[in-house]
Amino acid sequence: MALASVAVACGGDDAGNAERFCGEIVAHKDELTNPDLQFSDDIGPVLDLSRSIGELAPLSIEKEWNELVAAYETADTIVVGDAESEQIAVTAILSAEASAAKVDAWLKANCAVDIGPVATLVPHGP
Repeated sequence: MALASVAVACGGDDAGNAERFCGEIVAHKDELTNPDLQFSDDIGPVLDLSRSIGELAPLSIEKEWNELVAAYETADTIVVGDAESEQIAVTAILSAEASAAKVDAWLKANCAVDIGPVATLVPHGP
């Protein structure tokens, strides 16, 4: 029943499906924020879940959500011990900092969901 009340709070946003987007975030919060990544193959299902949820993202947060997914996809290409691939992944993750902060704020404001804390190197708040 909690999922239903959260979903109702998410309605009324622009394109995409805010109600379903919020519902999927709530339903998969642990998988998204604390995935069980023991082996390199474990990231694929998390990426697939993130992509499928992103298909529901309202326009007001779609760009930022997709930037996060792209950063995770880049991180998935790391070749352990290869400094160049590691640096590319670090750069992608750092570049997505502002998007992570915006997604976090949007989810709190529109879905009553806290996925944080979202760690950033520079402040991204108002």
